[in-house]
Amino acid sequence: MRKSPSPYQVKAALGLTDFLERHPRLVRSLLRPMANVPLLRRYLWVGIRGFMGASAFDCHVIDAEEGVVDFGGVKETFYPSCMTTVMWETLSTKVGEEKAMEMIRKIAREAVYMEIKFGIEGRWFPKRFLAFAGDPSALEAVRADPDLLRLVSKGLNLTNRFIHDEGGYGRIEVDLASDPIRVTITNSLTARLAGRSDRPMCAASCGMMEGAMSYMLGRNFRAREVECAAMGARRCSFELVEECPS
Repeated sequence: MRKSPSPYQVKAALGLTDFLERHPRLVRSLLRPMANVPLLRRYLWVGIRGFMGASAFDCHVIDAEEGVVDFGGVKETFYPSCMTTVMWETLSTKVGEEKAMEMIRKIAREAVYMEIKFGIEGRWFPKRFLAFAGDPSALEAVRADPDLLRLVSKGLNLTNRFIHDEGGYGRIEVDLASDPIRVTITNSLTARLAGRSDRPMCAASCGMMEGAMSYMLGRNFRAREVECAAMGARRCSFELVEECPS
């Protein structure tokens, strides 16, 4: 494991982020413009810029000549949300709905696993504050330290805002303190595209959660959707349970 932040560093980071949350006008009027200054943005971590008020759109670097969209070390190519529907309709026709769900889950899981890996190895957050990433004992260590739990949760919420909320997938919230880990998505894109259904439809969301948590916490997780907006629930709710090694 990398060298972890000291308790003093954790408290200092918490104090600073708490201050910024209490002063949104300062963030909006002063820090966000600073975070987007061309000469400065090159040297700031994506996470730091996010806490300064920069949006995911601010933090993407687009190189039109090379055809590359870079987001803190993650190379991205955007495609319309209709591709989600096309993928589901194509796969379900070819292999049936059950297999299609599992294939979509696996694709999403592997894609997000790699995205989180590239982000951690890139320029998202200072490495010391990611010392726990990939360590199987990370979850217990984070839960045992209230300050560290709150700081990690803030970083996770910011990451979710960049990737999920501002990506148009719906408002996601994660509760690392609960056992099993609980996740909710309000206004889920997958559920919206599915329309009314008599079964949970968020296989892609399940795979995304599994990939992110499996990489971050060094264990294999399986997500179970316990409520789905496509079935009439107010929001989609999930539980992440560690998979026992086979």
